[in-house]
Amino acid sequence: MRLVPSAVVVVTTGDGSLKRGVTCSSFTSVSLHPPIISFTMQLHSRMHRLLQSTQRFAANVLSEQQANYSVHFSRPFQDSSDVCQFDSIPHHSSGHLGVPILNDCSSVLQCSTHDMHTVGDHHVWYGKVLHASQNDTPPLLYYDRSYRSIGDETFIRAFETATLGYEEWTHEAHLRMAWNYLTLHGKDKATPIIRQGIRNYIDQNYGKVKNVYNETITMFFIHMVHTAIELTNSSCRTFEEFLEACPHLSDPQLLSHHYSLSRVHSSEARNDWLEPDLKPLP
Repeated sequence: MRLVPSAVVVVTTGDGSLKRGVTCSSFTSVSLHPPIISFTMQLHSRMHRLLQSTQRFAANVLSEQQANYSVHFSRPFQDSSDVCQFDSIPHHSSGHLGVPILNDCSSVLQCSTHDMHTVGDHHVWYGKVLHASQNDTPPLLYYDRSYRSIGDETFIRAFETATLGYEEWTHEAHLRMAWNYLTLHGKDKATPIIRQGIRNYIDQNYGKVKNVYNETITMFFIHMVHTAIELTNSSCRTFEEFLEACPHLSDPQLLSHHYSLSRVHSSEARNDWLEPDLKPLP
């Protein structure tokens, strides 16, 4: 199931001053008429007991910028008089059901409890959707044990099918492509995929792409992105977080800090890996 992409949903509920949220698994639509959704939750959770009391909840579909919310609400939390699970999370109270709503989510479904069953080691909750809202922010996806965004999925698909416009094949696009493959496959498996992908893209855009394939440039960016991923301990859940944590990669002159033009554009550099002549690699 790890290879089936899924939306990342935080279910929230509240009863007076007591508020709780949890990152849930197996969120799905069950029925359109009436609109019924479902999600699962581990047995013996405090969230389960609170839901039994409130009989209402919100399903907050996280946006691609909210991976940290998923991590936050997946951690065990012990309520106290001084600390609330929502203290560091921007949210507001629903005007429809009075449950806490996370700000700036891709969409929010406010539900009343329709039914609940226990299956194996999980409770399966069913909710009747009473109110739905959405904005233009793409949702966060969870795929192969890592967070992805619709933007990344669309970008990689366009790159692999060579439908990505050449004007969009920017310095940042190179970084995004490398980050996606390296985080998904690791360096050893990603390197031949990146090499072949760039070659295919150049071949399919013959006449538009000014430069031919360059082995040194390709391996340089693979090295720089891979090194940055290791320095951040693979903690960045989205490409945007990664760039924010590693701003040096955004420098469009990054390559020229390490290579002279004559060396990096030589026929040797196009065909084989050449070490930098200006500044060693980190």
